[in-house]
Amino acid sequence: MELQHFSHHHPLLFIQHQSVADKAALCFGCEELVVGPSYGCNGCMYYLHKRCAELELTPHLNHPFHPHHLLTLLPKSAYHCTWKCDFCQRSSSGFVYHCGPCNFNLHINCALLQSSIAPNFPTSLHQHPLFFSQDHNDEVNRDCSGCMKPLFGPIYYCSDCYPSDKCFFILHKQCAEVPLEINHPYDRRKHPLALLPKRPTHLHNCSCYLCKIKWEGFVYSCSFCKIELPLDDFFSPQRITTANHEHSWTLLSRQRSFVCDFCGTTGDCSHYICAICDLLVHKNCISLPRNILITRHHHVISHSYSLQQQDELCRICYEEVDTRYGSYHCPASGCNYIAHVHCATDKAVWDGKSIPEDYDERSMEALDESINWITDVVPKKSFGENTVAVEIKHAYHDHNGFSYKCNDGDCRQFFECDIRCTLLSNTLEHPSHEHSLFLIHNF
Repeated sequence: MELQHFSHHHPLLFIQHQSVADKAALCFGCEELVVGPSYGCNGCMYYLHKRCAELELTPHLNHPFHPHHLLTLLPKSAYHCTWKCDFCQRSSSGFVYHCGPCNFNLHINCALLQSSIAPNFPTSLHQHPLFFSQDHNDEVNRDCSGCMKPLFGPIYYCSDCYPSDKCFFILHKQCAEVPLEINHPYDRRKHPLALLPKRPTHLHNCSCYLCKIKWEGFVYSCSFCKIELPLDDFFSPQRITTANHEHSWTLLSRQRSFVCDFCGTTGDCSHYICAICDLLVHKNCISLPRNILITRHHHVISHSYSLQQQDELCRICYEEVDTRYGSYHCPASGCNYIAHVHCATDKAVWDGKSIPEDYDERSMEALDESINWITDVVPKKSFGENTVAVEIKHAYHDHNGFSYKCNDGDCRQFFECDIRCTLLSNTLEHPSHEHSLFLIHNF
């Protein structure tokens, strides 16, 4: 079966099962991996998913995202190898609906979004009518204009604001449907708060504390109380219970400066408090895991919001840890390892998984030995006929003063290798990655 497709000058043959010289092929329409039935030209290595090849794409499209001009369907951009969709902001080199005079581009998935006009959206929040889309399949790589968080699920969007990013307006369904006025949920005065598209602007060069706080998006505001409630606070529960603390937390929706008792860094936004323990905690910190395992230490480390000891240096960044506030420390006997919360939970050293309270320390030690995260003090090492004194305290610590270098006069590359590096294994099995890691000498 053959298909003459607008995007290619040769007929495309139907392929029941894709196997192009045992190599993966990408669809020239949507740029995803071709799996299953497809159409292709083997001579040109040109392939389309069956669904992409059989799409009924009109050559010209009058689209609400660009109502002033017709969009023309092209197999690829007329100007560049790659182009950026003006709706989802993703780069592509596949099929495109294009407006030449405006250099406006739409990915075919975005052009085919099923939309309907949203009735009765308040003009106080946006001056143009909005369109509603039930499912954008995560195509839209933007943040919600209301809560400023990444988009997901059903959305409302403005077609009149294209293509300018400065006036771009798009909302989560739940953000578009919040009430226009509420009573403050956590304040006993119960003054009504009105929903505004952005926080009120005070006089030029105003030095009040609220004007020093930078946030964007919708806000509930009471001009009488000078209270402002972002949508993130509106959706946050007033009370919450977490596994890492015995008491419940209460949300304090007031903007004031504080030091988080769980991480030791400052904050100037709404936060949770425990009145019983007199704790102030960032919203993101109340769910910190009690126990974690990181690549920089061979024991499980535990979170504590205060330690009865002198300030120590963080063993990751080597800056001082204020032990009056939260940190991660090693509970193992005789081990004084300590780290800032933000250092220990950085994705470069932590895989994001918590260790259960009933973990088996012996199994963790066995894991340590298998991957050799930390090296004990080694007074001597033999390298051929030579014996050299060496001391290695930690696998990620600064190199010591001993190293090897190439003294061959004919060697055109400067090569120097620390003694510790000569002991590295060629392969490594690491818990943070599912595949074997291979040592390479030049990257």
